[in-house]
Amino acid sequence: MSARALPRGRPGANPWDPPPADRPERRARRRGLLRRAFFVLVLLASLASVVWRQTVGYERERQLSALRSELSAAEAERVEVTNRIQALQTRARITRVARERLGMHVARDEEIVMLPIPADSSAQRADQ
Repeated sequence: MSARALPRGRPGANPWDPPPADRPERRARRRGLLRRAFFVLVLLASLASVVWRQTVGYERERQLSALRSELSAAEAERVEVTNRIQALQTRARITRVARERLGMHVARDEEIVMLPIPADSSAQRADQ
């Protein structure tokens, strides 16, 4: 026989012999390697999860801070508008504007006219 006709295999082994069965040591070593790889993958996944949660938490805190500052600005504007409304509703300002713009004045006694209220309209109001 020539060297060409023989199938390749381990040197010195009979090429027609079945391949050797997995040795228990080799299986145990492979199992240990798989356990370590699985542990490393779980560790990396948990670390990535912590980093992701921290990133999301930081982003949400930044958004919350922006919303709080926007809320405080809106509250300050509301207080300013409320103060302005109160200032515009004062009796002194209303009489001044009525006098300047509309030419009105505070009524004198002789300008006040008392109108009688009809009896039947007061009874209708009481019924309602």
